[in-house]
Amino acid sequence: MSQKRQPQLLDLVAVLNHAGEDDIEIGDVGTVVEVLPPDGVEVEFLNRQGKTRCLATFAVSDVLVLNRERTPVA
Repeated sequence: MSQKRQPQLLDLVAVLNHAGEDDIEIGDVGTVVEVLPPDGVEVEFLNRQGKTRCLATFAVSDVLVLNRERTPVA
C-alpha cells in the first residue's frame, strides 16, 4: 500500500478528524491555502456560492489529500 501523500499548496483535502470550534465536520472538503511547518496546513472551505465560509488549521494527520497525480493516456 502506498504511503499517504503530504498536502501541498492548492491540494484538495478531506477532513478526517476535527475537534475545533469552527463550522467544520468530518468529511468536509477544502483547499490547502498555506503549508505550516513542521506539520500543519491551513484549509479554506467555501459555501455553495463559492465564497469563503471559513479558514481552519489542521495537523497533516487530520486531513486526507484527494488530488491524484495525472496519468498520461497514450
